[in-house]
Amino acid sequence: MFKSIEEELTLEGAEPGAVKVIVFGGCAVHLYTHHRISTDVDAEIYSSGLQNKLRLQTLLAEFPEQFFDERTGRVMELNYDLQYNTGFGPLHEDYWERSIPLEEFPVESALHLHIAAPIDIAISKLGRATDQDVSDIMALLRAGFIVTTELRRLAMQAIDMYVGNKEPPKSILTNILHDYLETTDGEAF
Repeated sequence: MFKSIEEELTLEGAEPGAVKVIVFGGCAVHLYTHHRISTDVDAEIYSSGLQNKLRLQTLLAEFPEQFFDERTGRVMELNYDLQYNTGFGPLHEDYWERSIPLEEFPVESALHLHIAAPIDIAISKLGRATDQDVSDIMALLRAGFIVTTELRRLAMQAIDMYVGNKEPPKSILTNILHDYLETTDGEAF
């Protein structure tokens, strides 16, 4: 999906790193855990100009990427979500520094594509906190990608800076950590 954007930027003579993209949401969770399939890409585009950013978003949205889902045996479409915004939930200020660059987009490329770090994906999901969001956070925890003390610390810092109502994300964080740390015999590990 993003290779076509990279090619377009290269043809236009864009400088290395002219556009930076970071992927959150279900696609990012899938890349880490294979916990579920997602058919929409939640990503934030950072570009030198608003016009360029809107053009890239439109290009991504107009041309969904087809893929074969081995679980269902069906051809699916991966769509860019025009509605996604990192402002929907809390997000720690250092998320870009923790993100992981995809090697398919080297430093010389006009497009730098990163996947949000597991901890930042989890924090971003605290704002909406649907059943799917909570399930994604639990999958990241179970896979060992997140240390609970670090999640609590960074999430609380992010929530403190969050513009929305701070109480729901705090409560959800507390419940998730409680559920994760509670074992069947009632002892924490």
